[in-house]
Amino acid sequence: MPIVNHIVLRNFIYNIYRAGGGVDEDARIVSDHVVDSNLVGHDSHGVINALNYFGSMKGGPSADKLEIIRETPTSAVIDAHRALGMVAARKAMELTIQKAGTNTIGAVGLHHSGHAGRMGEYPPMAARAGMIGIVLLNGGGCFMHPFGGTSRRLPPNPVAISVPRKDGEPLLLDMTLSVIAGGKMLVKIARDEKMPEGWMIDSDGKPVTDPNDFRLRVDDTAVMPLGGFQFGHKGFGLGFMVDAIAGGLSWAGCTRAEPTRGGSGIVMIAIRIEDFIDLDIYNQEIEYMIEWVKSSARLPGVDEIYVPGEFEERNLERRTREGIPIEKPTWNALVEQAKELGVEVPRV
Repeated sequence: MPIVNHIVLRNFIYNIYRAGGGVDEDARIVSDHVVDSNLVGHDSHGVINALNYFGSMKGGPSADKLEIIRETPTSAVIDAHRALGMVAARKAMELTIQKAGTNTIGAVGLHHSGHAGRMGEYPPMAARAGMIGIVLLNGGGCFMHPFGGTSRRLPPNPVAISVPRKDGEPLLLDMTLSVIAGGKMLVKIARDEKMPEGWMIDSDGKPVTDPNDFRLRVDDTAVMPLGGFQFGHKGFGLGFMVDAIAGGLSWAGCTRAEPTRGGSGIVMIAIRIEDFIDLDIYNQEIEYMIEWVKSSARLPGVDEIYVPGEFEERNLERRTREGIPIEKPTWNALVEQAKELGVEVPRV
């Protein structure tokens, strides 16, 4: 498995996008997003997906496609007109932060966008501006079964929340309401690994461990809701309500056989902390909570208790230093695309 320096990797993908017709901003935002996802350890949303966005680079600047179709001082609904999702989502969060900066709270819905990647990319933008950032998505592929059912009925419907810290990077919770994101199966396929029991079931409720069945057995397999057989009502219930908010408010439409506007609706929310409490006092309260949680006795074999976002920070530190492991099929596909475009392939 090739190990690639993150700077080398992001420039390589950027050059592929540019050679394929992408404008500078689009190519840079998307190449940074996929590489940054690998850096923090979310390989399912990283370079393994890089070529999935290649074809959309030819459509002209994504920012020019965004249309605000409804707006108030605190809210907006954007039709992205199939713009690159990562570009559209960043612009939507920037607008959300702008509105919260002058009106305490900002909320922006986004629909008709391409795949926006890792939702955890966006809430920290608000946190770094002294705000609480929240992102809800009804999307990611309709593959989760309802609690008590076995058919694919809901997407993983991720939720991401970020708050600032006194010192260091913001805290970040970034999770799907299915037990696993769809991209995790693709990573298993690329690495020729089996899935553990508890990720997927078949129509009889029996465990499925071959990740290829995720794509080959669409009609009789489904990913389990967070909590599995015992507590899956919690993951399913949260996923259902995220769908109701993100699908409904964004204009994308809630999940069904044929969503109103194609699904994948995003709702972004920013809350200006200073309008509730001095930011310094808020940040100190967060530090008190972190200190209290970390003071817990630990299970055998546990060296450290992580609060949300710290695990990603550790991955970022390590992979920035050591490089990013890329599955051979992913690397080979990038090399092949680069050669077709006349893009120089870096040595690894």
